[in-house]
Amino acid sequence: MLNIIPKPNFIKEYSGKTKLNEEKIIFKTNNSFLDETYEIEITKERITVTAKTEKAKHYAIVTLRQLKDESGFVPCLKITDFPRFSYRAFMIDSARHMQTIDEIKTYIQAASELKFNYFHWHLCDDQGFRIESHSFPELNVVGSFRNGWGFGNKNTEKYGGFYTKEEIKDVVAFCKERFIEVIPEIDMPGHTKAILATYPELSCRGEKIEVETRPGIHEDIMCAGKEETFDFCFRLLEEVMELFPCEYFHIGGDEAPKKRWDSCPHCQKRIKEENLADSEKLQGYFVNRIVSFVESKGKKAIAWNESLNSDMLSKSVIVSDWMDKTHKCEPFANEGGKLIIEDFYHYYLDYPYGMTPLKKTYTFNPYIEGLNEKGRANVIGVETPIWTEFVEDFEKLCQMCFPRMMAVAETGWTTEENKNYRLFKKNCEAKRAYLASKGIVMTESSKWDPLAYRKAIDLINHYKRFVTKDFIKSLFIKEDD
Repeated sequence: MLNIIPKPNFIKEYSGKTKLNEEKIIFKTNNSFLDETYEIEITKERITVTAKTEKAKHYAIVTLRQLKDESGFVPCLKITDFPRFSYRAFMIDSARHMQTIDEIKTYIQAASELKFNYFHWHLCDDQGFRIESHSFPELNVVGSFRNGWGFGNKNTEKYGGFYTKEEIKDVVAFCKERFIEVIPEIDMPGHTKAILATYPELSCRGEKIEVETRPGIHEDIMCAGKEETFDFCFRLLEEVMELFPCEYFHIGGDEAPKKRWDSCPHCQKRIKEENLADSEKLQGYFVNRIVSFVESKGKKAIAWNESLNSDMLSKSVIVSDWMDKTHKCEPFANEGGKLIIEDFYHYYLDYPYGMTPLKKTYTFNPYIEGLNEKGRANVIGVETPIWTEFVEDFEKLCQMCFPRMMAVAETGWTTEENKNYRLFKKNCEAKRAYLASKGIVMTESSKWDPLAYRKAIDLINHYKRFVTKDFIKSLFIKEDD
């Protein structure tokens, strides 16, 4: 059995094996191959790697490393391989809880061996702003720190920090060596309380607020009626773009309650001036202005699926489909829009295995119901996020992600007909010791697909974290108060 994740798409096995060493490897170029296609042919005499690009050659080397047994031998065979999707991403939330640069590199290294090619880095949210800013240095004085290390009942000590520009450049360079591009996310207009705590004049009320210490969705968002909001966003985005050469830039656009906008004279004036129907259309206006700026800098914008609710989102935007309650994603793709599938119920890794078992993640088909042939062609790939409200250290992060991240990697690379869950589980277990040697602690196999009673325990333990003093208080006191 070949312990390769993701599983190659075409394998022809020969008899025998040979020692893997550099002297035996011959590299050939085939310009008719696609950019990520590679071929490996192993005989007792030589190992021939054929590819068109350095990226494809890298994937071939990754596969060769996985083929090597403990004695340094590889089986004689022929592999012809290419990805199912061109976009295969993982996301780390560093806003709620930060990871060290070394931890992030450890995670990236593991992801590169799974043939992921994009790292979506969630760097700011209500609970913290994590990028060094020279244009707005107060963001790092105020917005990068909150009055609570954890969430809810752990709200006892100051927590925060940010990544310097040099650290970010270091991560980007580390990724480039592994043929991974880094996509930053600056979420707006919602999930911006860390920014608004620093610059309250950018909110509708203009009142002093604190960097958020609780999880969830919060009513204070950027004011879409004030022109200075857009001036700020454009300056900040331009500064951040200088750190990330990737063609994609994630602008957020999710979970933006409209309560403040509905009562804001600035926003209502903007709605009237732009002949918009309501605050939902105002978000369409807001996002499209941000998109136009991003595109003017030569980037392609990505936004969460809530941005489709205005029915006026630019077709040039790539949409992250995480939880499409209004069923806007299917018609968007069917009419020509591009989708990234990162389904909440299958690909979110911060939820316990009792809610999202490994098999559920592995068997999910990204071609969601309602897509026609054109819509299926517009699914550019898959992404698996880890949100860190309740993931406070790297060991726990790894246990939540591995092996479910490996399941998404196989779906992103391997065609549906070539997948096999039974073999995949065996391959995951075979990787345990290797991952541990690289600093990745995989969760125990007994927890991958828990029985009904274990699922119930996982659910109870997950949701009881939300029943905190702050949560109980919120039931009786409105956020405005």
